[in-house]
Amino acid sequence: MSINKVTVLGAGAMGSQIAAHLINVGLKVQLLDIVVDEDNPNKLAKDALGRITHRKKGLLYDNNLAVNLTIGNFKDDLKEANDSDLYIEAVSEELDIKHDIWGKVAKVAKDSAILATNTSGIPIADIAEPFDQDFQKRFLGLHFFNPVRVMKLVEIIKHKGTDEKYVQELSDFTTYTLGKGVVICHDVSGFVGNRIGTFTGMDIAYRAEQEGLAVNEVDTLSGEILGRPRMGTNRLSDFVGIDIGYHVSHGLKDDPEEAEYFKLPQTPEYLVDQGWLGDKSGQGFYKKQEDGSKLIFDLEKKDYVQPKDVNFEILNDLGKDLKHNFNTIFEAKDEIGLFLWKTLRNLFFYSAINVGKATDEYKNIDRAMVWGYNWKVGPFQAWDLIGVERVAKRIEDEIDGIPGSDTELPEWVKGRTEPFYKEGEGISNVAEVQSFVAKTLWEKEGSSRLDVTEDGVLLLQMLTPNNTLSSDFQKDIIEAVDVLEEEDYKGLVLHTPGPHFSYGANLNLMKEAIDNKAQDTEVRQGTEELHQAVSRLKYAAKPVVAAVSGRALGGGAELLLHTPFVVAAAESYIGLVEVGVGLIPGGAGTVELADRIYRQNLTKPEKIARLSATLTTIATGSLSKNAYDAVQKGFLRETDQIVQNEDLVVAAAIDKVRSESKYNYIPQFKANYSVLGRDFIALAQSSLEAMRDGNNASDHDVLVGTKIAEVLAGGNIPGQTVVNEDQLLKIEVDNFVAVSKEEKTYDRIKHMLETNKPLRN
Repeated sequence: MSINKVTVLGAGAMGSQIAAHLINVGLKVQLLDIVVDEDNPNKLAKDALGRITHRKKGLLYDNNLAVNLTIGNFKDDLKEANDSDLYIEAVSEELDIKHDIWGKVAKVAKDSAILATNTSGIPIADIAEPFDQDFQKRFLGLHFFNPVRVMKLVEIIKHKGTDEKYVQELSDFTTYTLGKGVVICHDVSGFVGNRIGTFTGMDIAYRAEQEGLAVNEVDTLSGEILGRPRMGTNRLSDFVGIDIGYHVSHGLKDDPEEAEYFKLPQTPEYLVDQGWLGDKSGQGFYKKQEDGSKLIFDLEKKDYVQPKDVNFEILNDLGKDLKHNFNTIFEAKDEIGLFLWKTLRNLFFYSAINVGKATDEYKNIDRAMVWGYNWKVGPFQAWDLIGVERVAKRIEDEIDGIPGSDTELPEWVKGRTEPFYKEGEGISNVAEVQSFVAKTLWEKEGSSRLDVTEDGVLLLQMLTPNNTLSSDFQKDIIEAVDVLEEEDYKGLVLHTPGPHFSYGANLNLMKEAIDNKAQDTEVRQGTEELHQAVSRLKYAAKPVVAAVSGRALGGGAELLLHTPFVVAAAESYIGLVEVGVGLIPGGAGTVELADRIYRQNLTKPEKIARLSATLTTIATGSLSKNAYDAVQKGFLRETDQIVQNEDLVVAAAIDKVRSESKYNYIPQFKANYSVLGRDFIALAQSSLEAMRDGNNASDHDVLVGTKIAEVLAGGNIPGQTVVNEDQLLKIEVDNFVAVSKEEKTYDRIKHMLETNKPLRN
């Protein structure tokens, strides 16, 4: 069944976010809520519309999309037959209220409509119970994680009466139309994400209290070193709201089947009783002082105290390499090392016993924690990093020490010898990149891999550290295009391992070159080599497509600017951000944006307007808010493709190559055109100086902005002079080298490397 129209029941925080995301993907949406004012019956839905279209809240990719939203109320708009294909309920977590709403829907919904509740705590079967069999077979849970637009995880929960047909239909819709990561759950307390997340959070907190660990010590031990959010357990609880975790944990504790696994810490109980719920109440585990410093809550003193520095010896051996961290923890004998091991051990055990109980696939547990809790790896991925058999054996040896473990480790794990994941296998529930590969043509360590599909599409994957541009990778681009053109291949897809496309050039190498006074040699040569690489992408004889998701910054943005086609995930953040370190874009990005404008049949005022907007975008280091905004900023073309699910960008890029190859691809050609020259430079300088006079720019900003303007203008030459792209590239190289010699540029680079923050000098 095709889903084209959706009715969202409930216009509160979650309902309005769900409605907004549905609008973002092009659906017709009806948003309803109760009547609280007879004179203004749609008040709650109107208020939600205000939140949805509020420019600073960022719920919509483009506020023009709001035309697809209609608002109403339960009293007036659930009287007659309704043609919605899907209903999503997001009203208060009270069973009677949900029964009342669904009773109204049951009378007006068409027989084929799918019926879904966004509940996070009430059993799906309990909500469906009063209704007939036909209703129940179409009824299931659709649990979005907050914030809806950003969070990838959506749990689909089936109860005993749900027809699998509707599970599959809703799963396909959520994956391909909404772009989410789907986890199919059973109708158990906490479903999967909150079930596992709450267990490990409560387990850590309970044992920390027993061992006398301070609030900030717990956060250090439960954050990045375990591949989890940097905040750690307590700080994250403050951010989300302590009462949220409190209610979920009590719900699980009250479940007879789960009670034995949940030992609840005292601190959240006390904080909730006091009304100290975290950030929303001004204090929780932490309390911010007027000077910006933070106190931590001390349970013994029932008061806030100054935190002590966290100084555990094992931390000196733990870093960003999770495999190293987990193995170090596994082998540790010290008190803190054992605390960390028990954290992993208890998580592994509880995850294992929930396969078949909370969900049928162990991958679903990993998906829930990575997509819903922002973990780097899920429990079974972490287990693999230590070793399946050695972990299982130790858990069996220590089974008596695990909360509630009066049962053994499940047989499906106990007897397992193979890792949970094959080499290169991930958690995606759509086809992964590796599944497209028929043969690997090369793999250059720390640089790239070139694969080919069964039907002859080349896949060039960047494998540099942190997806930064390197001299070797630039050479790989040229070599890959050579292979493409010289042999019988259809086209090439450029992609990188997620979640981000590329952060651009290696800033450390830039600083090193400046330290060596090598601007006229290394810097110039490196810039010219990058120009050669992106030019090969742009003018390749066969189609080249970039598959982009996450951040594409600086040189990363310039790579995709030069590919003839781009497939971008909706949540793509693209920008030429070099001004933040005192440089101009050096990978021909400025030239490419100018080239696109000059190639069009525009009047002089139109050229000025377009180039001025481009100058502002580059000179301010503006970053797109999403892929649609990237189109508005000129980083993507209107002809580039946007997909909602970042896991599908490579598949879509491959399809694009196939299509272009089949229908006689015509490569790009170099053009001559008349430029604005010094007329535009003068206008740009005037604008930049006005920004400086208004304290919105520094002298160095004006200098850098002027250098960018010179590239866009085609140089300090008379207006209407005819030039070509190569001349613009020469100006860009010269200006890039020039600004790299500025002392204030060096200061910006040094400050960014030291603090990861821009310096405005």
